Amino acid sequence: MRGHKLSFTTRYVLVFGILLLAANIVMGMVILNQSKAAMRELINKNMLDVVESAARSLDGDVLGSLTAEDEDSPAWQDIEKRLLVFQDSVDIHYIYTVKPVDEDSFTFIVDPDPVDPGAFGEEIVTTPAVEQAAKGIPAVDENPVADRWGNLYSAFCPVYDSKGTIAGIVGVDFDARWFDERVVGHTLSIAAVTSLSVLAGGVLVTIMTKNVRKKFQQLDAGLSELSGHIDHLVNEMSSYAGFEAPASERDPHSFEEDSDELGILSDKIAAMQNEMTTYLDYLHAQAYTDALTKVGSVAAYQQAIEDIDTKIASDNADFWVAVFDINGLKELNDTYGHDTGNLYIRTAAKILAEGLEETQAYRIGGDEFTIIAEGYDQTRMDVGLQHITESLAAFNASDKPCPANLALSSGVAQYTATTDSSFKDVFSRADDAMYEDKREYYRTVGDRRGHRRHS
Repeated sequence: MRGHKLSFTTRYVLVFGILLLAANIVMGMVILNQSKAAMRELINKNMLDVVESAARSLDGDVLGSLTAEDEDSPAWQDIEKRLLVFQDSVDIHYIYTVKPVDEDSFTFIVDPDPVDPGAFGEEIVTTPAVEQAAKGIPAVDENPVADRWGNLYSAFCPVYDSKGTIAGIVGVDFDARWFDERVVGHTLSIAAVTSLSVLAGGVLVTIMTKNVRKKFQQLDAGLSELSGHIDHLVNEMSSYAGFEAPASERDPHSFEEDSDELGILSDKIAAMQNEMTTYLDYLHAQAYTDALTKVGSVAAYQQAIEDIDTKIASDNADFWVAVFDINGLKELNDTYGHDTGNLYIRTAAKILAEGLEETQAYRIGGDEFTIIAEGYDQTRMDVGLQHITESLAAFNASDKPCPANLALSSGVAQYTATTDSSFKDVFSRADDAMYEDKREYYRTVGDRRGHRRHS
């Protein structure tokens, strides 16, 4: 029986290996939770952006005056068209308007869904977000709510009339199944990576245990030598840098040929950690990059706003805000298809990203973009905007996939320390200038959409 008893060194290697494998499992769980949080943040930002833009586009006096008898009236149809623009242009499932009946009861006003619309006066499921909107605060529900239209995440934003009273509430819904499917996909991916790491680590520890036992059975000074190798292992793990191939891609037979067993273990652990780190970095990049255009996402934009506001608070801000919106995107989608529309959105993003050097462009809505230019003077800003104008002209003169031109409305504002207390102040001026530019554009080319604050 004595011949089968594990030596102290062998037991130490086994315990150390088990602890390392457990750490990788915990790391996988952490990555999964972070990926879920990143996806929810993207969904929430997108829903709030859409519902706030839609609320701004509606006339509160008209919305608040609608009754059941007004259905199919010009005012009713105008609101339906405005809402359908958002449903057709961005990734949401439903958009509609409701009004409060009492503190915890809300009913439909206008629901433009062509398949199964909510009838005027039909009660909706009351959620914390719609109650917040009734108090004047745009909000997103943290948990999905099930009704006859499905299991949905919802966001709500109030619409004010000319007296400053809440005339109604715009709501948007996002199908919870899409989020659940993505979570399952990330879970499977992380589980596969973690399982491979655990499996490979288990095989490696088994091999190492066997080799260490054989080696240290012949050495009286084995314990001190193993302790030195363990210290070396910890130092290597803390100082590893750069990308290495995933451990699962290594040839398992190479472990038997390497005389430095603890060096093999160090390489393997570092490879597993790098694999997990690479995956986490990828998820972080996803959260801050717009999938369609590859410019900054809404999440990245919100982070930039926080950074700018911090600089304003410390009296260290110097920036411009440029706001852009594609003209006629809905007509382009309706006439030539959404693939062409998406191509024009990507082209606009590329032109804007390249137009103003050393700046970051963000896609903040379906066809809306913002550029934050720090440290620019007037001349440099004018040159950058001229570059954008020339790039647009070059694209429109090229062999485009359809006859329609790419047209952008724009507005620009510079931060002024004496009058601006936040990023929002500068953005509002740029946004107003952009919509004035858009109105001028449609006064020139003719506007089939009516006067509304979107494409």
